Amino acid sequence: MFKLNTERTYQYPVTVTVFTGDVEQQGKFTATYKVVSNDVLRAPENADKTLLDLVLVDVHDIEVTGKDGQALTGPALLAAVKADPAVSTALVAAYQESVTKKNRPRI
Repeated sequence: MFKLNTERTYQYPVTVTVFTGDVEQQGKFTATYKVVSNDVLRAPENADKTLLDLVLVDVHDIEVTGKDGQALTGPALLAAVKADPAVSTALVAAYQESVTKKNRPRI
C-alpha cells in the first residue's frame, strides 16, 4: 500500500540567471519546499499570498547581502529571494518542475 505523507518537505535545485549591467550571470542553489494541499492554495485567506509565501521553507548555497554588507539569513534571506524578480521566477519554475517532473509517465 502507498502511504502519503501530506506534511512533507523536500529540497530541489534552482538555476537562476541575472543580469548585472550587460553581464549575464548564472548560478545554482537549493531550495527547500513544503507540500501544500490544493485546498490551502485556493483558500480565501491565502488570496493575498504568493505561491512562494506558501511553499518556500528555506534556501541554501545562495548569498544575499543586506544594506550593511552582511549576509542575510533566516526570514530576511527568504524575503530577499522572494522580492528579486529573477530569483523568485526561478524559484517558482523549480517548484512547478519538481511537482510535475516526477509524476510524468515514463516512455
